[in-house]
Amino acid sequence: MARLRDVDREHPSALDSLLASLLFVGAVVSAAIPGPHDRAPGPTLYVLLALGAVPYAWRRRAPLATLVTASIPVIAMTSLGYSAAVIGSGLFLAAYTVAAWSRTRVVAVATGFVVALIAAVMLVSPEPMQFGELATNAALFIGAFALGRSAHDRRRTLGLLRERAELAERAQAEEAGRAVSDERLRIAQELHDVLAHSLGVIALQAGVGAHIIDTDPVEAKATLVAVAQRSRTALTEVRRILGALREKDDDAGYSPMPGLDAVDLLAAELTQAGLPVQVRVEGDRGNIPAALDLTAYRLVQESLTNVVKHAGPAHAQVTVRYQLDAVTIEVVDDGHPAAAAPDQENPGHGQLGMRERVAVFGGSLTAGTRSGGGYIVSARLPYVAGER
Repeated sequence: MARLRDVDREHPSALDSLLASLLFVGAVVSAAIPGPHDRAPGPTLYVLLALGAVPYAWRRRAPLATLVTASIPVIAMTSLGYSAAVIGSGLFLAAYTVAAWSRTRVVAVATGFVVALIAAVMLVSPEPMQFGELATNAALFIGAFALGRSAHDRRRTLGLLRERAELAERAQAEEAGRAVSDERLRIAQELHDVLAHSLGVIALQAGVGAHIIDTDPVEAKATLVAVAQRSRTALTEVRRILGALREKDDDAGYSPMPGLDAVDLLAAELTQAGLPVQVRVEGDRGNIPAALDLTAYRLVQESLTNVVKHAGPAHAQVTVRYQLDAVTIEVVDDGHPAAAAPDQENPGHGQLGMRERVAVFGGSLTAGTRSGGGYIVSARLPYVAGER
């Protein structure tokens, strides 16, 4: 049965043609045994049977046309006194096909045509049609139309369900694509933060080493060692972010992603590299979400990196305020006002990245030069207490 449905779906015209042939053969066999009141079969009958069977070959391509053209030979056979029992029963199939494959307006037209057809058969029939015969034919046509509409509605429902399933699958694929894009953006932001900070520190330390290499070789060597260590640390962070060594994390002993607890280490590193940084913490840390903790650390890291790149000789102060429903970050430096940071009207990629990170948490970020000199970056990251 499943194979037959597949063939019907792929070659509907072939099966309809086969149906028309079987209907013709059945009508010929039936006509060979006429009833007591039927006219004896002759060439005219067989021509009419063929004309009545042929339209069923395109019943699904033109349902209403099939019903109309197939009914004309039936009326002619009835008027001539021939038996139209078998070929006439095909009209019920034609009515079903109209109801199953046509719009409501076409079905209404077909219903009116069937009423006219029954009336025409009653008028041309040599023998008066009995009430029982009339009721039977009317009931069969009504049943054919009802079954056809039921099949039509079922096919339409299945089509809607398939469309919904396709839409759901497409939406799921789009959601997965957005998730991949978001993850790529997160990785890009992490890489930017790590590389910008590390390269800034390396450049600062290398400059110090080049400046003192002739006068203090020992200190210059220590500076180069620090550059090498910072490079290895940056490489380790990049590998961890990309997941290149994910299968070896346990053996490599990688530390977890940093948070605000690591700000002191970051400040010590920059102080050693030549940028004095003071850290002040206010309030109780509590249980802030891990993602927000990482974002706050990256904001501090990016702000200090901008100080290294733009402020020249300067001092910086980092203030972290823990509140009940938010974490506030403030990074202030006393560098040269003219070169403290990118123009606020045309911020660099680092500042755009900071704003995007803050926007994820529904927070706010302000950045700009201070009236007394230097630059200030202030951010507020709200969260719901108890979220992890």
